[in-house]
Amino acid sequence: MIPRQPGGTQSGGQDQLRKEMNRLRNEKREVEIKFEISKLLYAELDYSRLLNLIIDKIMDILRAERGFIVTGEPDDFQVKVARNIEGDELSEDGRTVSRTVVHKVLSSGEPSFITDAQQEGADSSRSIVDLGLRSILCVPLLISAEPYGAIYVENRSMANCFMEKDLALLQDLAELSASSIRNALNFLELSRSSGGSATSLGEDLRRDYDFSMIIGKSRKMVEVMDMAARVAPTDATVLITGDSGTGKELIARAIYLNSTRKDKPFLTINCGALPSGLLESELFGHVKGSFTGAYASKIGRFEAASGGTIFLDEIGEMPPELQVKLLRVLQFGEFEKVGSYRLQRVDVRIIAATNKDLRAMVDRGAFREDLYYRIKIIEVHFPPLRDRPDDIPLLIEHFIKMHAEKLGKPVESVDPQLMRLLQRYTYPGNIRELEGIIQRAMILSETDHLSATDLPPEVLDSNQVTTVADQAGSCRVIPVARNNEELKEAKEEATARAAAEVEKAFLEAALEESGGVITKAAQKTGMNRSLFQRLVKKHNIQPKKK
Repeated sequence: MIPRQPGGTQSGGQDQLRKEMNRLRNEKREVEIKFEISKLLYAELDYSRLLNLIIDKIMDILRAERGFIVTGEPDDFQVKVARNIEGDELSEDGRTVSRTVVHKVLSSGEPSFITDAQQEGADSSRSIVDLGLRSILCVPLLISAEPYGAIYVENRSMANCFMEKDLALLQDLAELSASSIRNALNFLELSRSSGGSATSLGEDLRRDYDFSMIIGKSRKMVEVMDMAARVAPTDATVLITGDSGTGKELIARAIYLNSTRKDKPFLTINCGALPSGLLESELFGHVKGSFTGAYASKIGRFEAASGGTIFLDEIGEMPPELQVKLLRVLQFGEFEKVGSYRLQRVDVRIIAATNKDLRAMVDRGAFREDLYYRIKIIEVHFPPLRDRPDDIPLLIEHFIKMHAEKLGKPVESVDPQLMRLLQRYTYPGNIRELEGIIQRAMILSETDHLSATDLPPEVLDSNQVTTVADQAGSCRVIPVARNNEELKEAKEEATARAAAEVEKAFLEAALEESGGVITKAAQKTGMNRSLFQRLVKKHNIQPKKK
């Protein structure tokens, strides 16, 4: 036996193994980063928000001191977004990039990587030296193989801040970003041709199709309606995906109502609500005596829906043995009743829905792969409520109208703070949860005005709120801003609220001095009478005449 040498081959092998494991971990982390960012970028179709999202994510990953996205020609480019290390937007004076580096990247379509500009002497332009730049990464944004712009990050205080792996990662992120930018530009062009906004697109779709039951005008909802409008006239099988409570059945009904089958039955069944035996009987029917309690033959949903549409909700809950029978319906348009060996033909369009990841279920062997591809001919993804905050005011208005008569409590106004809090909430229960929140607020409110204090604890706790007391001693809920954009919104709202309070105090004082007579009050203040009256009405002031 050969004696093992201390610190010899075994130690070297362990070091090599550790290095390989570290390399694999780093590769895995990069893949995860790119995957997560790709999901975020492809979900954003607003051009301006997309550029801001791109630079914020890149700044966070690379820990750069400043970051920029530029677009245009090599000799005539513009800085579209700019960030410093805290993620703040830079002023116009601060938007200073090395024009030499950007020109080179836009001209060649190749990246630029400078590890220490101050030590590279003649290779560095005068502007780089004057700006005191040390580390620079600049990569092109290529759309259709042509430079559309560039992503530029820098560090002034540290040389060798970036490494080769950072350049490779930034190039991959630039490729993902360019693809998302192309999608956003295409959507922008489509919006312009349809009147200039996603709202216009939504209005066009609502005019041409029956989407009356779908509430929302955000880009994500317009995309859903657009896909539904395209697939509705066909007989293609549709799979609707999305979280529970998002309203997947509404889209299914919209597809049905805009199809050539709209004059035929539309039947629904929840595949997870019944045990396997009962579900089979409900779907396919049974013959008399086929099982205990089958005292008469029964027609199933497929037979009853002949010529029309059947909606299979939560299809991921369907037992494997029934998946086989459903696959036969999709492949050959035929089935057997429970207890019968006679094949029956059926002409039914199938729309399915699920809140599960069917692809992952296929991988686990919990869902048939052949069925998965049969039902996923067209997929419509219904976005969760947290991803479409622009629709929340419309939904709140809808729920207030829906429940006002039932509760006998009309609502005249909604506190802007309540609206902001509800637009920031994550809604694990989606639209159903929002409806419950509004119902609760209407029940608890003692006036015809809904305020933030009427919201449930889970909403207030999740938004990092605080309370402030005014001079009268009443408390107001204030959400704590989490980023620069929210801070700007909060400050604008606070300014508007303060201005409104000053305006109201001014009107009340003028009316007090004039004995509650609007004409006299307007004359004393030098204000036009009609304007004064409009402001009194706006602030809901009731003049008290003496």
